[in-house]
Amino acid sequence: MEKKTIYIIFAVGLVLLFLIEPFAIGMINSAGKGGNGSGTGTNFTSVEAFTGTAVANITIVRYEPYLIVSGNNSDAATVNERLIGQGKVAYATWNAGTLVVSLKSSKDVPAAAAEFESGNASVLATAYLTTSPKVMVTNSTGSKVEAEGNSISMQMRPLYDEGSTHEAQFAARVEGGQMTGMGQITILPSVIKGALVEAKISSPPQETYSVAVAWKGRIEAKQLSASAGAAYKEKSYVYVANTSKEALEIAVAGKPYVTGAQPGIISIQNNYTDSETIGRDLLEKGFTAVFPDSVATFSNVSNVSSPNALVASLKASNISATVSADWSAKIRLPSEIVKDGKAYFGMPGGIELAIEGTGVLRQNATAMNVSIDFEAAGSKITRITAVNPA
Repeated sequence: MEKKTIYIIFAVGLVLLFLIEPFAIGMINSAGKGGNGSGTGTNFTSVEAFTGTAVANITIVRYEPYLIVSGNNSDAATVNERLIGQGKVAYATWNAGTLVVSLKSSKDVPAAAAEFESGNASVLATAYLTTSPKVMVTNSTGSKVEAEGNSISMQMRPLYDEGSTHEAQFAARVEGGQMTGMGQITILPSVIKGALVEAKISSPPQETYSVAVAWKGRIEAKQLSASAGAAYKEKSYVYVANTSKEALEIAVAGKPYVTGAQPGIISIQNNYTDSETIGRDLLEKGFTAVFPDSVATFSNVSNVSSPNALVASLKASNISATVSADWSAKIRLPSEIVKDGKAYFGMPGGIELAIEGTGVLRQNATAMNVSIDFEAAGSKITRITAVNPA
């Protein structure tokens, strides 16, 4: 039987087995019995089978030098021809809508798989994995046993380089201190923090200016803010240390300026502005009052002239006020992000996402520096967890 035919039968057979019973692959393909250590753990003896889950390092020892490619046949064929031209593919054969690609070197498996995936195909490869020398296995009751590590072969999405080591979670069976079966293997994502990149601004930034108005001036500021075209949020309440509603009601009982109380907040009459009296009354009852600023907001304005004009009007009326700016925008990250000398890849056209910041963006800016946190499977970015202006 030709080697090509053997690969096809082996590949298709493994696909079916993996889809029908993932756990069975681990149990069938454990490559050895490990060392001669003895298991220890609550309610466990060395002659009993112990099953549970483990989190341990797994090393991608090597791949079989072939890929199983399915979906988007026209693009897969194009990618295959390109890889043949690059000298990476020895031959490829279609079998029931699946392309089995034989590579000249197993080290090219992750890169070749990425080429096929860029054409919206799904790719599997057979990998040989080995765990750390010792593995701690925990069952559903919390009992634990330390076992000798082991090896396994399985089909997986080949995102990781040969020789690389990753933290993984998996089901395990332990007998006599040896891990004799593995299954349901999930390689946990790498967590990357603080990667600095230049991102393109993909939509016009929206700027918002806020004018903070001192509590005592909140009533007079309401009309001035409306005249200036700002949205106004009046805050006729004070904050106190979080306590029970009942304790606050007792503390403010009989105070004519109080309209209600709830844990941490006392509501004040809208036209009452004597903060000194409120602060003194509450202090006598053991509470310190905090008087929040009311806020006038200008959304989607092109410059700070309107907010500054309102601040000037407020100060002319002896009302303390300050202006601040916030912005939001959509940005597109580059398709390649480098952190600590390692390259990570997102979508071919880059990843678009929303970002917010304080201050004013540079006029007519088309790009900005950002710091991003993300998760990665091998060199592929799987999830952006945080993005902030740098």
